[in-house]
Amino acid sequence: MPVIIKGHDDLAHTYILKRFDHCIIVDPGGNYKQIMQHIEGYKVSYILLTHAHVDHMELIHLFECPIYMHKDDYLLLTNDDNNGFKDLRLTRKFHPTNLDIRFVKDGDLIPFVDQTVEVIHTPGHTKGSLCFLYKSELYTGDTLFKSGVGRTDLFGGSNILLTKSIKKLFKQVKDNTKVYPGHDQATSIKEEKKENKYVKQILSK
Repeated sequence: MPVIIKGHDDLAHTYILKRFDHCIIVDPGGNYKQIMQHIEGYKVSYILLTHAHVDHMELIHLFECPIYMHKDDYLLLTNDDNNGFKDLRLTRKFHPTNLDIRFVKDGDLIPFVDQTVEVIHTPGHTKGSLCFLYKSELYTGDTLFKSGVGRTDLFGGSNILLTKSIKKLFKQVKDNTKVYPGHDQATSIKEEKKENKYVKQILSK
C-alpha cells in the first residue's frame, strides 16, 4: 500500500511507493514538506507523471531524478495557458529542457528495484494521460475516479478517447486491483465496474 499525501484545495493526491530503501513519487503536485518527510532515508528512483496538469506536476523539478511521462503531454508542461499554472496564478519554476524527462509508451515496464511498473496509455483527459500498474495497485491520475471518470472539456481532452481508455482499463486490469486516483477516495476495479454509473454506461456500449 502506498503512502498517500492527500491533495487539498486544487491539488491532486501524491503517492509514494516504497521498496526496501528506494521509492517512487507519483504526481508531486504540492505538499512539499510532507513529501520530504515521507522520503527521508529513501532514494527516489523516479517520478511517475500521470499527466501534465499543474496540480499533478508543480514540484517535479525538486527531486533530481528521472521523470517518466508520455510524449503527448510534453508540450503541455510549458503551456501555462492550458496546464493550470495561469488559472491558479502560479509561477512555473522549471523548464523541461533542464529536467531528466524520459518518455514511456503503452505497455512499457519500468524497473523498480526487483519489481516493475506497467505503463498504460489512457488518453482522454489529456492526450498523454497515463495510468501506472504496480503489483495490484493502479494509479489513474484523472482518468478514473471513485464514482466518476475524467473530464474531457479541457485542452487536449477527448470524450471518444476517454471512452476507449476506460474500456481498455476494465478489459486489461483485474477486478481485485486497487485504484488510487488523483482526487477523492481510493476504490477498486471491481467496485467501479459495479457502482460507477459512467463506467457502466461506457462498458455497455
